[in-house]
Amino acid sequence: MTRSVLCLLFLIAVASAQNADSLIDQAISLYEARHLDASGLDSASAILERVVAGDAKNGHAYQELSKVYFLLGDRADEKDAKLELFYKGRDYGRKAIDLDDKSAEAHFWYMVNIGRVGQTKGVLNSLVLVPDVRNEIETVLKIDPEHTGALDAQAMLYYELPGLLGGNVNKSIESLNKGIALDSNYALLYVDMGKVYMKKKDFEKARWYLNRVLEITEPTHEA
Repeated sequence: MTRSVLCLLFLIAVASAQNADSLIDQAISLYEARHLDASGLDSASAILERVVAGDAKNGHAYQELSKVYFLLGDRADEKDAKLELFYKGRDYGRKAIDLDDKSAEAHFWYMVNIGRVGQTKGVLNSLVLVPDVRNEIETVLKIDPEHTGALDAQAMLYYELPGLLGGNVNKSIESLNKGIALDSNYALLYVDMGKVYMKKKDFEKARWYLNRVLEITEPTHEA
């Protein structure tokens, strides 16, 4: 193969990668604006499906698909529809992990989807999935100790589990405080802190954290 042909093939590969990156960025912009236009989620999933159809080894696209299908599942009304979407999110997360086991985001969205599957199926099914959820949270925090989403997930795991299985509201508060220290504009952390303090029956602190959410003018995740 001549040098000119090799150069041409290299340029084609670079252009293809740039095009995929551009499409992924477009999909991210659409789902981040879903509070302004709900159809953006569907458009984002279609764009990302197009990317992986052309490049079956694009881990970033699989990771974003895992997130989008979680968001679609959360939006769905019917239990069966939710489960179907969460399963897709789980499977795409698994593909992203297979392609890059060191990706904190791949592990995170895989974990979020399997957690939602358990929650949607009911308490007993959630307990079966707890070891997988806990392991994935630990993996994310090992890769990225400052991952605020994983800290929130860790806090909610402590919050939701019964004491005999590791539930501990004080550990929940500890994880949420770490997250808030890292990102004071992450609104969900304050909402979940309010839930924890309600469980502790400290309603004054719960109200403080919930009111704090209303004061955030530039939330990290606007949608």
